[in-house]
Amino acid sequence: MFFLLPFFFVSATSVDTVSEARTLFKTAAFNAQSCASLMYGLKNYNENNNPTLAAYKACGWMMNAKYAINPLDKWNSFSKGKTLLQKSVSKAPQNVEIRFLRLAMQSKCPSFLGYSEDIPKDKNFVLQQFKSLDDTELKNLMKGFLEKADILSASEKKIIENY
Repeated sequence: MFFLLPFFFVSATSVDTVSEARTLFKTAAFNAQSCASLMYGLKNYNENNNPTLAAYKACGWMMNAKYAINPLDKWNSFSKGKTLLQKSVSKAPQNVEIRFLRLAMQSKCPSFLGYSEDIPKDKNFVLQQFKSLDDTELKNLMKGFLEKADILSASEKKIIENY
């Protein structure tokens, strides 16, 4: 087993709502403690008991690769997250939030990792579902990410701009 983050980074507080997970997700790429809280605060969730929270946990593991020092630890953390994220998508393929999370991870992964094959279909799925979403918090999360990500064409940006 590999050791990824010092114990003092790990929050003992569990994450029990999607809203809490979303908040941590927004900062995990820039804050090691948020990343650790995302991974370990969701430790009781998997693709079978809550695919959405498991997908957030998966993203935490993938982003944790940024904070690991040892290359093997980086790879193991990324791989663990990737596997869990793929299982979450398989368990709930019509869940727009999970598909958005995979889109976000794949669009930010370095190309040498070879994890970008689902970007076109996830992007199309997310954009098709965007207008009909009732969850304002999710819509804001998605809009904030998509406006900054370099993955949308000008016409695709108009879909989210007018929200």
